[in-house]
Amino acid sequence: MTVNITRVTGCILAGYLLIAMHIHWPNRGGSGFYLPWNMVGIIVMMLVIIITMRFSGSPLFSSRLFSALLVGGVILLLPALWSAEPWLSEVMPRQLGLLSGILFYFALLQIPLDHRWRQRLLLLLLTAVFIEAILGLVQYILLQNYSGSWMGFDTNYTRPYGIFQQVNVMASFMASGLALALCLLGRRQTKGRISQGLIAGVLVLAPLLLMMILSRVGLLAAILLTPLQLIILWRSHPRRMMYALALIASGVLCGVVLMLLNGAAREVTSAAPVLYRLIYWQEALRMIAERPWLGWGYGHFEHDFINHFNINYNIESVSHPHNELLYWGVEGGLLSLTGIAVITWGGWLLLRRMRARLLRPGVWLATLPILLHMMLEYPLYQSAAHAVMLLLLLRVCDVRRQNEMPLQIQPLLRIGIGAIAALLMLYMLNGLHSSLIITAVEKTGLQQFDAMSKVMTPTPWQARYDFDVQLHQMMNYSQTQDPEILQGYQRWAENEIRVRPDANTYFNLIQVSRVLNQLTRAAQLKRQAQKLYPQDSRFW
Repeated sequence: MTVNITRVTGCILAGYLLIAMHIHWPNRGGSGFYLPWNMVGIIVMMLVIIITMRFSGSPLFSSRLFSALLVGGVILLLPALWSAEPWLSEVMPRQLGLLSGILFYFALLQIPLDHRWRQRLLLLLLTAVFIEAILGLVQYILLQNYSGSWMGFDTNYTRPYGIFQQVNVMASFMASGLALALCLLGRRQTKGRISQGLIAGVLVLAPLLLMMILSRVGLLAAILLTPLQLIILWRSHPRRMMYALALIASGVLCGVVLMLLNGAAREVTSAAPVLYRLIYWQEALRMIAERPWLGWGYGHFEHDFINHFNINYNIESVSHPHNELLYWGVEGGLLSLTGIAVITWGGWLLLRRMRARLLRPGVWLATLPILLHMMLEYPLYQSAAHAVMLLLLLRVCDVRRQNEMPLQIQPLLRIGIGAIAALLMLYMLNGLHSSLIITAVEKTGLQQFDAMSKVMTPTPWQARYDFDVQLHQMMNYSQTQDPEILQGYQRWAENEIRVRPDANTYFNLIQVSRVLNQLTRAAQLKRQAQKLYPQDSRFW
């Protein structure tokens, strides 16, 4: 059977970028696979992988960037081999996300892309940005006086965040879209009224949304990139540059007018968030210095950071140091940082091949807002759409080459990669099923708990499921007085605080230890809690 793989995968990506990524799924917040649309993004990636492994022609293709991504990714995956429970379960979602990204990029390299299809992919990405901008505009203008919530948007919140539920993630998406629109405006292939209208719309709406959101990371990316891109555009197309400048200025002006009418969404000059990030980074650097080679262990960050932290700052829980390099450095040491260095080197080789210089145009510029955001927060954990955009932009810039692997081995490799993708797809589909059930039960305050029997484990929501099960049993303890409930909760909670320290879990565990007449352990837990949560009166 002959299949036009470029057309088929293009339709799948179009379905995701134009429809699926903008659909709201009920959830209780968080990041990673606790956000259902992230699982939707992984499912789309796996579907692309399965199709390419099944229908792409021989031989397989690679690239310098992929070779670096593969080697660096393997290095990043290595520390998981000596990670033990309960920390292994904590780090598995991150590792699965990394593996999915590597396989997805390999699949993209098997898809032949001519100039026309590269342009179509870029326009699809720009359309996704335009749709999110419209959604953000609706949230800001039409929903301020709306009672309740709409598509997950808290209408008491004055800063639009689109589908992302986090304003900084929305801002970096807009900044990438603005950079992409300026790149497309300077390309000869950009013709047609629809394409030009789409570019014009993003050039107005992206700055407008950035002004309404007032996200530091989004504004910083736009301020750094936009003047550079306008200079680049001026060198090749002076009239287009003046056109772009007028559209961007009109978007900024509209944003300023809306702020004057409705008040600024936030005080962007406040130094508190910057100060806290600097504190996190200093502490993370101290932790790397203490264990530089292999780090503190994958999955250990949240527990070890709060126990290592200077308690004078009263930081209760930090799951990420707000810098991706430091995150891998703390947990994996110089070994993991070596993996990131290899990937970075691959990116540099790609730029060298493109002969990209400071004043030369390139679609790669649109990746910089996302990469900058990764140095200040963790956008790829909060938005699979950012990961898809980043990988697609890199694929458009990349040039594939035939893999030197023997042809006899390549069919086995296709089968193996396809099987991994199929298993991951089933795992994510089960995760979506679990998320709907668990979210619905949690919204009832665990009162309608019978529905939990429909959850199939293992699931990406396993930690959340276990938490709800233990909490529900504790709520019913007064009726049953079954000591096994307390013992089960104690076993679970002892592991939980080793991975995700929480004041409420500490408090409950102290009470359970006392009821079980384990007074020495209760006293130890109380001393730990006093150190970790000095402002919590329950521990004094």
